[in-house]
Amino acid sequence: MTQGATRENINVLKDKFKQQLITYRYSKVTYDCYMRIFSWLESYLTEQGEADYSPRLGYLFIAEYRVQPKHHPSEFNRAKILISRLDDIVKNNEFSPRFINPSPCVPQQFKEWYEKYCGYLKQVGMSDSTIRGHSRYARRILVGLEKNVSSYETLTAADLYNFYVNNDNMPRQSHSVARRFFSFLYKNDVIKSDLSVCVPYVRLPKPLPSVYTSDEIDRILAAVDRSEPTGKRDYAILMLASHMGMRSSDIVNLSMKNIDTIRKSISIIQVKTSTPQTFVMNDDVKNALFDYINNGRPNTESDKIFLGSAAPCMPILAATCFSITRKYIVLAGIEPQGRRCGPHALRASYATALIRKGVPYSVVQEALGHKDLDSSKSYIRNDARRLKTCALDVPVPTGAFAAAIGFYLEAET
Repeated sequence: MTQGATRENINVLKDKFKQQLITYRYSKVTYDCYMRIFSWLESYLTEQGEADYSPRLGYLFIAEYRVQPKHHPSEFNRAKILISRLDDIVKNNEFSPRFINPSPCVPQQFKEWYEKYCGYLKQVGMSDSTIRGHSRYARRILVGLEKNVSSYETLTAADLYNFYVNNDNMPRQSHSVARRFFSFLYKNDVIKSDLSVCVPYVRLPKPLPSVYTSDEIDRILAAVDRSEPTGKRDYAILMLASHMGMRSSDIVNLSMKNIDTIRKSISIIQVKTSTPQTFVMNDDVKNALFDYINNGRPNTESDKIFLGSAAPCMPILAATCFSITRKYIVLAGIEPQGRRCGPHALRASYATALIRKGVPYSVVQEALGHKDLDSSKSYIRNDARRLKTCALDVPVPTGAFAAAIGFYLEAET
């Protein structure tokens, strides 16, 4: 360690961090995730010509994290935790095995119209999960404005400008939430001017849908030990996501009343869109599902199909589906390389496979339960072969541009 305990050799630091993860018995999945992000940090330091880590370099790594294509947005929060823990090591701070960030309360002067806004979102038909996201971002903005703003009536464009200057790490999604929130306040005469136009627009490259090949999907499924009840459950969940494109929110809400054994179908009301959807099971999916129901599912009074394996065997959450998918991607020895590791990646892989087979977009839309046809069309971005057919021929240079090109070509020869 050098310079008054503010820098640490990256290799020494890595060994210390590894030991902490082992000491506190972090899972292999979490350990591997941290090591993957750590490797990105090592590459970043190498690019900067640095062999030692410092909190300043950690800050710069996080600041540039979102604009580097090899980094996936879903791991941004874990990258921030990694940097915080490395900073603690460098500064000789005591290691805390858990970072607890309780949600702050909405300031009293903003509470009434914040609650009315949440009620408005419910009235216009937003799902509970979307409302939670909107309310979280709106609350975070109001907490940040509390120190300098006493009421909505005194809120100005300058206040918003100062907030965003001092909070440049606000997630991209929060900007659209802020515009909607301030527009709501303006339409209800709560604020004097439409401050939604003062919220900055952040345009970032839209990442490609995370897709795994058919061979990788087979390896993921083969990694499951189906001799155990938990393995039977996990295999059925992975089959529903990868072979039928079901969302994790719909998978965890499945009950026996949704299954028609005669038609070999599953009929649900989608959690995300609140629209009905029917999935037809092939024999592989049907066998996997009923193998779990008949031979692996705990005998409880719950009507949900997928349950936790430990007492009291409560219905699992959508987050559990993410952990399950990530677990078997790791066990299969597949390197994500920036791809998502949750069940939505399996859903995207299913959609992409259909498009590559030439299935019409309208059929893919129906199979996935999309309201918007464009949502299904977005998966063609993963099909390079079909994209090539859309490429235009490069026009022949003419005029001054052709003369300039000829001049440079002659100069090079």
